[in-house]
Amino acid sequence: MGCKETKNTNKVYPTLLCFFETGNTAQASYCLKFRDNFKHEKSINYQIKSEIGMKFSIQFKIKEKIYDIQNEFDDSDETMNHSLNKIYQLLA
Repeated sequence: MGCKETKNTNKVYPTLLCFFETGNTAQASYCLKFRDNFKHEKSINYQIKSEIGMKFSIQFKIKEKIYDIQNEFDDSDETMNHSLNKIYQLLA
């Protein structure tokens, strides 16, 4: 009886990057909500982080290219849907 060997493909997935201002819980919550509302058949990675002096932004990285998705904090459902659709179009 042997072990089944798994193939390591080192697949690089697109990455959702969400940055929020330090201490801003509304922005942090929005980043988590944005991640949770991402629904697509393709898999992605995500990074949510904050550093001192960092401004709010959502970006999407495909290979080495970074696309700006949202630079102004607006936690409305309309803005979120618009931003999610930008990402879905990039994945098409």
